[in-house]
Amino acid sequence: MIFGNMGDMGKMMQMAREMQGKLKQVKNELKNDMFESKSGGVRVVINGEMEVKELTIDQSELASHPTLEKNVKDAVSSALKNAKDGAARKMKGLTGGMNLPGM
Repeated sequence: MIFGNMGDMGKMMQMAREMQGKLKQVKNELKNDMFESKSGGVRVVINGEMEVKELTIDQSELASHPTLEKNVKDAVSSALKNAKDGAARKMKGLTGGMNLPGM
């Protein structure tokens, strides 16, 4: 019987639409999720879309150019890692732990 699986296909399509809606919701949430990191007197805040939202540098950092460069790099790298990890946790919750390509 060829039509026996049509109901299953309909369920799968419905599940795909629901997942698309949830994915859109997660992406919107990531815009508002903020991830902060500090290194020395440098503070960086990045949202879940990997956009730098804030960068503050303490006056004491301005005295040493090499230290400032290192602390900016370290703070940005750490904040990016925190944002990626946060996004991955949200996606894992969305997919129920399944490793889906492209998500």
